Amino acid sequence: MRNGPFVTLLLAILPTCVHSLDQRDIAALVSLRPSVLKVEASDERGNVGVGTGVAVAPGVIATACHVTARASSLRVVVNGERMQVSNQRARVVRDLCLLDVPGASQVPPVPLRDSPLRPGEELVALGYILGAAPRVSNGVVLRLHDFDGGKVIQSTTPFTSGASGGGMFDRDGRLVGLMAFRFRAGSDNQFSIPGSWIAEAMQLPPGPEVAPLDGRAFWDLDTAALPPFLQTLRLEAEGRWTELESMAQSWIGADRDNASAWHALGRARAGSGRHAAAVPAFARADALERDTPVFMSDLAVAYYRSHDHAAYQAMRTDLERTAPLAAGELDARIARCAAASPAPC
Repeated sequence: MRNGPFVTLLLAILPTCVHSLDQRDIAALVSLRPSVLKVEASDERGNVGVGTGVAVAPGVIATACHVTARASSLRVVVNGERMQVSNQRARVVRDLCLLDVPGASQVPPVPLRDSPLRPGEELVALGYILGAAPRVSNGVVLRLHDFDGGKVIQSTTPFTSGASGGGMFDRDGRLVGLMAFRFRAGSDNQFSIPGSWIAEAMQLPPGPEVAPLDGRAFWDLDTAALPPFLQTLRLEAEGRWTELESMAQSWIGADRDNASAWHALGRARAGSGRHAAAVPAFARADALERDTPVFMSDLAVAYYRSHDHAAYQAMRTDLERTAPLAAGELDARIARCAAASPAPC
């Protein structure tokens, strides 16, 4: 991956809280594993990088373009056999590449989900970890960010090095996105590119032969060119609360019904210790986008830090109804608050 100016977006950090697997996760691993493949990318110097790809049509493997960006040759591994990629269809800005692999035509493709995701919905991720065997993890949808005609998925589903380009599935085994990048701080910031982009890319004509790609993914652009939801995350990660509040206020001025803008304002106020002032901003975001776990969790913490424990408990109850896994994450945050941990809560 290119080390662009937005260095706080990383691909290979395992979050601190990993959800335990249940029988449904094990079943997902068994059923989906044949369709999730290791991708090996070799550059002109002979260096080999590893990622993951998902079969989306006979002989067509979808992956993240940052996995293949520097490759002069590509292979996918099917049952221990390395099969050469002949062509590559690339949407670099979207971080989406489709690999044509004639030798992999017998790999069973996964179905693409064609109905909208919703915040709080459970997800299952499957990808290679450090180039070893595929592993499964679970989590929930936290946010759906509008960008370039699709909805970038923010989730708690953990992934780490080698899993980039791996599949994000719903509980029915339908592909909803590809794991792409994650943010440095916290455990609520894994991002996947949407399945709708895959469906669009499959309409492209056959791509050119494999060669290094030009351009940069949307999350790797210069700061001013980043989508607003990523700009606010950077300011927050760097503790630039005054700048974050100013950006949020400008955002609200341009669009008073933008839930993300109100949420950013709440984050700025909470980050600077003004928890009571953060409550109305978080509440406005929650009112605009109901049942969104990130908004609900942050509002609950703001209530807790403002010593409004009745409102906190009511919000936690709502969160547990909406997204039980996210309620567990909230409990961990509150435990850190109560223990006066140096880690932010």
